[in-house]
Amino acid sequence: MNVFGPPLATYGPRKLDIVVFALLAAGAFWLAWLALQQQGPDKEAGRYEAVFCIVVGVPVAALALWNARRRVVLYPEGFTYSTLLGKKQIRWDSLDRFYYQATKQSINFIPVGTYYWFRFIGSEGQRIRFGGGLTKTADLASRLIELAQGPLLKRIASQFDSGADVDFGPIRINRQGGISVRKSFGRVKQIPWTEVHSYAIQRGHFYIWRVGEKRTTGPAIAKVPNAFALHALLDIIFKSPESA
Repeated sequence: MNVFGPPLATYGPRKLDIVVFALLAAGAFWLAWLALQQQGPDKEAGRYEAVFCIVVGVPVAALALWNARRRVVLYPEGFTYSTLLGKKQIRWDSLDRFYYQATKQSINFIPVGTYYWFRFIGSEGQRIRFGGGLTKTADLASRLIELAQGPLLKRIASQFDSGADVDFGPIRINRQGGISVRKSFGRVKQIPWTEVHSYAIQRGHFYIWRVGEKRTTGPAIAKVPNAFALHALLDIIFKSPESA
């Protein structure tokens, strides 16, 4: 049941995807019909061809129907995600983890766009995830970050101020202990606050440099829940008068 107010924006399916899948399914069913019209010695072979075409056409038709029902609607209070199986929703103030991934795609080194993938986990166990196939996904990605940022930052800032560890998957921060970054093979990189030189989200990774460190590695932001809220919190920590 939708308990949100007037929507801010709606992102439906890409019509081109639906048309392509629908045409492929129609073509498969048409070939199946032609195969069943065969007579004489080819009649038995035609049945096998028809079965094959139907086996191909049914899932393609299902993809067309699935894409046609996908829709994301953004509200000031939260968002809903609709599919053929129903509708799910999460409020921004009950959002616990927001995973984000943007992968640039290319064919023969020619850029053809960016694939986005999102996963949300609510404090009450709600889980929603979706990726490409929607209209204006770049704009959708920006709006999701913008709308989720405030409530997430408020919650994690409160945790940080209380002195508790704040968990961002492979990255943890603590008001007293500083930052810890889990590396490969179980290694952990500990960085006290006084030794943090800089931090950035670049090329799909979250990097944190220690003073005097020219090169470093960082976890992919797809594995860092609330990566943008973490970046905003670090901005507050290092740009506040106390840290100056």
